[in-house]
Amino acid sequence: MTVAASTLLKIGSRSVNFDGSFIAIAIGYLTSPLIVTGFAVYALAAFLWIYCLSEFDLSYVTFVSSIQYVLLIAVSIWVFNEQISLMKWTGCGFIMIGVFFWLKG
Repeated sequence: MTVAASTLLKIGSRSVNFDGSFIAIAIGYLTSPLIVTGFAVYALAAFLWIYCLSEFDLSYVTFVSSIQYVLLIAVSIWVFNEQISLMKWTGCGFIMIGVFFWLKG
């Protein structure tokens, strides 16, 4: 959900004019359907996070949530056409290997 929220916020931020005053930028945020939806998805994710914390070990849910790094890279490539360096892929691979060992250990 946080990946979806981040994606909505990034897309929505493209429609906000950042050249105006702070108030104008804030109004731009509040009137952008994508930004408002992105914040709502973040809020829903926070409630889901609290539920997961109440049901599972903190160490478990925190490490499982690391999958968002892989999902964010996928969105970066497929939605935003960003170039991901070999170093970033390697770092993401190490994170996933660490999560695998953590969950198995």
